[in-house]
Amino acid sequence: MMKKISRKAYVFLACAGFVFLIAGAKKAYGASGIDVEKEDCKITFTLDADELHAKDQENLEQTAPSYREYYTELSQALDTQPISVDLYRIADVEIDGKYSLLAAYGEAGTLSGIESADANTIAEEWALWAEAAAQIATSDTPVQTAVIEKDASGKATGVAEGLQTGMYLINVEPVESTGYTYRFVPYLVALPTHYGEDGESDAWVYGDGDTPVLVGLKPEREDRYGSLTIEKQLTSYHETLEGATFVFEIRAVKEDRLVYSDVVALNFDAPGKKSLSVEGIPAGAVVTVTEVYSGAGYQATGSISQEQRIEAEQTIRFSFTNEYNGHLNGGGPGVVNHFVYEKDTEGNDNLTWEKQ
Repeated sequence: MMKKISRKAYVFLACAGFVFLIAGAKKAYGASGIDVEKEDCKITFTLDADELHAKDQENLEQTAPSYREYYTELSQALDTQPISVDLYRIADVEIDGKYSLLAAYGEAGTLSGIESADANTIAEEWALWAEAAAQIATSDTPVQTAVIEKDASGKATGVAEGLQTGMYLINVEPVESTGYTYRFVPYLVALPTHYGEDGESDAWVYGDGDTPVLVGLKPEREDRYGSLTIEKQLTSYHETLEGATFVFEIRAVKEDRLVYSDVVALNFDAPGKKSLSVEGIPAGAVVTVTEVYSGAGYQATGSISQEQRIEAEQTIRFSFTNEYNGHLNGGGPGVVNHFVYEKDTEGNDNLTWEKQ
């Protein structure tokens, strides 16, 4: 007795390598084998995490805890740009589910073993094959490019249709939002699939009709950056003081996180204008520059603290003016503490101090 086929077919997301495995090689499901002549298969890409199989969501949660946040941000980015998904066909599939690499991918030797892959093949192997295939595909032309866009209801999907059966490399073009660059791990998808709502089915699913093959994306996010310039004008100067040091604290907060902290200085030995530039400020952050030390005998003639939001590839400017106040009020040389913002090996934000 045949099991009832689910209305949706889902890919299985292997946790360790984040590789999408669909067809189980060496094992034929259902009363008949794969229709290897079928040329109207279809894959639907989605940014709706709830549409994916529960097992996929669980694996996504383990390997990329912020994937739902990223999906939301990517959906918002679709308001100004689509997401392009390139599909490269790398292998034929035989009637019993075994794969046969196409010439360019077989000759390279880096995908050795994929033709004998089966349900016991570990995720790390699939991940390595996907990376190897992506290297070869850079000199190839995709058989199709799916475009993920929002429909009238705001749902973010993209469809690749008219596909032959076989194994496909999925390569997603990077996406830039106002504050981040999203890059995507390449992965492998095979058509047809036998995964249904309960994780399997007794019939092959080709993605046509009312049974779509739904595939998610695996994004990785990195900050985009801007820079700032601090301009200082010293309108009057007292030579007896032998130099004037002005110290500025820079703090940048993005999404309630301190993402940059540093202290810099400008030194004068005469009246005039000087400036300094600071790069690597995460885009989307609110930057506050405060003059925390005005030098012995000098005072600010305007605000000592200014705030601006910085965007990607933008240079924002902060201007300060000081003058000699007529008092020799002592003081000493300026001391600068330098802090570097970086991510640790686990991707967590970290501020480290460097001696200047």
